[in-house]
Amino acid sequence: MKKMLAALLVLALCAATCPLLAQETPAGGKANTQDEARLKARFSKLDTNNDGKISKDEWKGRPRAFDRMDTNHDGSIGFDEFKAAQEKAGTAAKSGKRGKGRKR
Repeated sequence: MKKMLAALLVLALCAATCPLLAQETPAGGKANTQDEARLKARFSKLDTNNDGKISKDEWKGRPRAFDRMDTNHDGSIGFDEFKAAQEKAGTAAKSGKRGKGRKR
């Protein structure tokens, strides 16, 4: 009976900690507040009129990239959209997956 209770306790602890273990953390185990600060600084640099979003007029990159980042199709890129695009690009770079690019 004691072994069964111990086994159930272990299973319950595993089930409770699995979501925590599934979250990606940097190698040091610290929250990526530095990455967030860098993203905010980069976003602020692109948001030249400081209205909290990047409009097509402010965007200096390719129009197609702007359209991909503007996921809610409101004609501007908010910080959350910018952050999601940067994280997606970082994930693709880490995994070796990249866009199709041009064929030569």
